[in-house]
Amino acid sequence: MRRKRLSVALVVIAGVFAVLAIETLENWSGKRETETPLLLGTNLWLGYEPLFLARDLGHFDENSVRLVECASSSQVIRQFRDNTIQAAALTMDEVLLLRERGLDLRVVLVMDISQGGDAILAQGDVQDLADLRGRKVGVENSALGAFVLTRALQKVDLSVQDVTIVSVEADEHEQTFLSQKIDAVVTFDPVRSRLLAAGAIQLFDSTDMPNEIVDVLVVRADAWEQHQSHLVTALRGWFKALEYLRENPDEALRRVSLRIKLTPEQIRQSQKGLHAPNLQQNLSLLAGQPSPLEENSHRLSKVMVDNALLGKEVVLSDCISAEPLMEVSAR
Repeated sequence: MRRKRLSVALVVIAGVFAVLAIETLENWSGKRETETPLLLGTNLWLGYEPLFLARDLGHFDENSVRLVECASSSQVIRQFRDNTIQAAALTMDEVLLLRERGLDLRVVLVMDISQGGDAILAQGDVQDLADLRGRKVGVENSALGAFVLTRALQKVDLSVQDVTIVSVEADEHEQTFLSQKIDAVVTFDPVRSRLLAAGAIQLFDSTDMPNEIVDVLVVRADAWEQHQSHLVTALRGWFKALEYLRENPDEALRRVSLRIKLTPEQIRQSQKGLHAPNLQQNLSLLAGQPSPLEENSHRLSKVMVDNALLGKEVVLSDCISAEPLMEVSAR
């Protein structure tokens, strides 16, 4: 009996030493992953909905990827900058601004390219962009709103100094416009579709600035290794949701409509203003030296500098990585 107890004790001790040895090696290599979930911040935008659809379909849960819903992209940026969240859905112009301010990040996915989903809407007495001179224009306090407005006003030889900018967060666009506190608003779906249904006039949309509004998924560099598998889980869920949207459009749109308060038909129409690249298209966009996405961001950086939205041109050569997508592709 004593010998049996001694054997059991030796097995337990050996097991403890084995665990300690593994932990030591993992800590030394720096590749041990945290058990805490990846906190991923988004604001309400149709192009980000495949993330929520992926969660709804069970492709990830809050133990691996926790979606943090923010009222506006400005709030997403603040939380990402302050390290309250480790990953974020942002536009490339916002990424350039964060890099200019020194934040180390990695772009790992092109979520969508706006092809009409971003727009400037106006009250009924404003018939064209030139009529905006001297008017109140609601703009979210973020790079994207200022960028879209600047590009639009250029078409009629106006600048932001020719209008009165009113800071309006994204979750207040609809109510502020409907209460006629502003003459126009720079907004996006789903608010765009709801305001058009209420009688707003569309003066400009992102079809007039092709490939300039690109939504991407970014992760903080200091969270890169800590959340590698969770990040891959999020990416895999994203592409499964896109596949579900393609193969089961009616059920997928029904699920999405419950969240964003648009009818399935309104969503179907809004989707025409978006292109969500698939996995192979994403790999083509992110891979290469330079990658097509880097070349696009370089052109965007020049436009932003020319319009005083950036202090200097920003290069993203060390910030764009196809590695996580390659891992998704390999499985």
